[in-house]
Amino acid sequence: MSNRKSWLITLAGGAPTSTGDGNGADRTALQAGLDLALAAGAFGQRVTLVFAGSGVDLVTHTADAEDPLYRLLGSAPFYDIDSVYVLDGAAPRSAFRNDLQVSAMSYDEWVAAAGEAHVVVNY
Repeated sequence: MSNRKSWLITLAGGAPTSTGDGNGADRTALQAGLDLALAAGAFGQRVTLVFAGSGVDLVTHTADAEDPLYRLLGSAPFYDIDSVYVLDGAAPRSAFRNDLQVSAMSYDEWVAAAGEAHVVVNY
């Protein structure tokens, strides 16, 4: 019997807070979600990582390449997270960063993935 589970982790930045960035995004939520995804991947879990809301900035060329979260996300393939998704319509495909395989995911696909996953977490 395998302990391998499928995880769906969605990073949207949480609710706007006074501790957020200039756009009100809660960077703590993004950091926690990304840390969880990398830890799950490091322990052999199947991780589907989806970005929405203010989390989309981490998968676009418009983000600061020196931003620690942007750089940390670049390490995802080393944790067996080979592709990441952006909720469809959140950003044009041409804006996706080129060091990761980033694909669009429709809301219906997200709902299906949530139904199939053993663990669903939203940040």
